[in-house]
Amino acid sequence: MSASFGTDYTDKLSFVAEWFDYESAYQKRLLLNYYPCDSTIELYDIDLKRIFLKRSFYEGLQRKDVFVGNTIRIYGRQLKITDYADCRTKQVIGNTRQHTFGVIKPSIIDKIGEVFNQIQDRHFEIIKVRMCHLQQSECLELYDHLRGSAFLPFVVDYVTSGPIVALELVGDDAIKRWKENVGPTDPVEARRTAPNSLRAIYGLEKALNAFHAADDCDSATKKIQLFFPEDGRKAPRTTLKLKNSTCCVVKPHAISEGKLGYIISFITDSHFKITAMQAFYLNNANAEEFLEVYKGVVSDFNALLLSFLEGPCIALEISAKNDDIDVHGEFRKFVGPSDSEVARQIRPNSLRAKFGIDKYKNAVHCTDLKEDTELELEYFFKILS
Repeated sequence: MSASFGTDYTDKLSFVAEWFDYESAYQKRLLLNYYPCDSTIELYDIDLKRIFLKRSFYEGLQRKDVFVGNTIRIYGRQLKITDYADCRTKQVIGNTRQHTFGVIKPSIIDKIGEVFNQIQDRHFEIIKVRMCHLQQSECLELYDHLRGSAFLPFVVDYVTSGPIVALELVGDDAIKRWKENVGPTDPVEARRTAPNSLRAIYGLEKALNAFHAADDCDSATKKIQLFFPEDGRKAPRTTLKLKNSTCCVVKPHAISEGKLGYIISFITDSHFKITAMQAFYLNNANAEEFLEVYKGVVSDFNALLLSFLEGPCIALEISAKNDDIDVHGEFRKFVGPSDSEVARQIRPNSLRAKFGIDKYKNAVHCTDLKEDTELELEYFFKILS
């Protein structure tokens, strides 16, 4: 493919996308054309065979956003990109927006924020996250390439000993680079031959090596389906506790600004720990349902709604490192006033003061009323999940 691709006005990347029209209760299939030279888009209704949106500029949409598996918003409509529309697009995108799979293992769960920063600093985009407990059968499926190995029982014991975090990552040549960044299986060897690798930094020994990386494209696809199924299959069980805990949602703007790892570290460096975690793409209906209690309460409900819809958000269950504190009450104080500008004036060390922008792009949502805690956690981790 010519290196000059994307400089001509007619060069385009074409994808199949889906949008659920709630008014007609109909799933529309659209052809999405993205023109790199001027970042314009056009949409064509595949079933009705007519233009849905004429070629136009949409602020905020970039070339890095258009890849299979991503969900984007165009004029309030949430489009999921499901496939390439032609071979040329597949060839151009190729390895530049490649998906891979990884696991953060039990021994470093308490360093999850720091690890997320490491991953993003190495130019990987975290697009899906799920904290879960693996059953032995699920662990054997994850490590099917080790069947018959004397090392397998040690791996199973380790990976089922506590919560793990499964990740779907996207980036340039992601499969090869993720394996290289994770490093050799044995952390001792990693410290000798690849001292900057993640296993060299966080691994202890071969049986406690902190990370898993997919070997190839087939393995990545299979493992992504195991942890993030889209075919009705049941995902591994959540780590949700629902005991002296509260709900926190990291908003899309904070994730796109690269603040996710810093926010999680800020939380876990205090009196709190994270006992459940999952990434979600909320649609209008989900977000409205979740935020229904704020209708007529906040001055601009639409601005609040949009703050949940601009990309993926990450729901967290927050618990305490020591059980003798009221998690809901203490975490609300820790997060600070809902308006980040106000927070910077009166609570400068609060989470929203440090990471929020304004009243609605305020970094995180946290449960306001204690009696709503269980409802909010169950909404994300049981209903949406």
